[in-house]
Amino acid sequence: MGICLILLSGHSLAQSGSRDLKDILNQILKRPADTTSDQLVVGKTLYTSVPFVGYAPANGFVVGGAASLTHLFGHPPTSISTGMFDIQATTKRQIITNARTKIYLRGNKWFFQGDWRLLIFTQTTYGLGIQNPDDPKLEFHINKMEETESSWGDPMKYNQFRFYEDASRKIGNSSFYVGLGVAIDQHFTINDVRLDTIPGSPDFYITNHYSYSVKNNFNPLKYGNNGIKLTLLTDTRDNISNSYKGYFASASVIYNVKIGNNSQQSSRFLYEAMYYLGLSKKRPRHVLAFWSWGSFLMQGNTPYLDLPSIGWDTYNRSGRGFIQGRYRGLNMMYNETEYRFPISKNGLLGGALFVNATNVSSYDQKLFEKVALGFGGGIRIQFDNRSRTNLGIDFGMGSDRSSGIYFNLQETF
Repeated sequence: MGICLILLSGHSLAQSGSRDLKDILNQILKRPADTTSDQLVVGKTLYTSVPFVGYAPANGFVVGGAASLTHLFGHPPTSISTGMFDIQATTKRQIITNARTKIYLRGNKWFFQGDWRLLIFTQTTYGLGIQNPDDPKLEFHINKMEETESSWGDPMKYNQFRFYEDASRKIGNSSFYVGLGVAIDQHFTINDVRLDTIPGSPDFYITNHYSYSVKNNFNPLKYGNNGIKLTLLTDTRDNISNSYKGYFASASVIYNVKIGNNSQQSSRFLYEAMYYLGLSKKRPRHVLAFWSWGSFLMQGNTPYLDLPSIGWDTYNRSGRGFIQGRYRGLNMMYNETEYRFPISKNGLLGGALFVNATNVSSYDQKLFEKVALGFGGGIRIQFDNRSRTNLGIDFGMGSDRSSGIYFNLQETF
């Protein structure tokens, strides 16, 4: 079991009748209360940072940090822009860096989304479709990183570079946007740890990754996707980092082009939808939230590690209750419902209950033939009232008998 020590810092404010973590720290340290206005200021950036150290058997000692940034580029109706950045390094020679941005320019005329990653990584994969062992071993993980080694998965080591960037333009005075972007994913220095292709060898074993790569003419040591993305989206959320009302929906087609010998031509359809139903005008943190996303192969073949997989969405937050990469498929549909509610009257503490369902397909399993269910709950600690930035700490369980603890800045979706 991992142990994680979290050190907190950030910029926040005191509100009449509402408190966040900065207020509590000021009270404990007997410092003057922050009397800054409770309104976001155009051009000023608010930030929340979470440095941490920890330990997990699969990763060794971990040191890193995460930061959430909030910025307002113009007066209303300009929406809030957010950024999430994190970096981790482990004694098992893993380096994990992520940067995600959602930026609304003045008047919401332009909307930019970014997802950049550089990983020196290790992860166990479990083939395609929803497959569980006959005698599953209880597994525990922290932030989807394995805490106990799987007895039947295929451990892998690889490096990954991702650059996703979309630019969307508002259509007239509507809430719809049309966008164009790039979606580049490169996996290299791939090592199938258990792979042994020598017939007759006592360790002879063909991994799911190797078998899929050979079947679809991908180099099992290095491959990638080089995509052009077309998107239509709409967004009416009142706050994109922690919504009390509104909805978001997008539909995209990615056309992957062949460049060099380690990529292929293919196309894929993606959708994502979120809806937030406020349950109380007096206490708006009572929210019923819905999230659905899907990825469907239209033409060609996609490299194994680029196939849709649980926990590999933009913010790595789908599939609480499971290890990242636990279910992977040619096509995938994911659905989640969460009830969010206040706990303390001063707004410092909140809670959440969630349930999710995953469907994936393989060559011999249809998309809705089986379902993987996850459920759980957690607490929310409010860092900053203006940006509604929360630290989420959740415990989840999956139908494969796995369980895990998850730490997030901002809401899960």
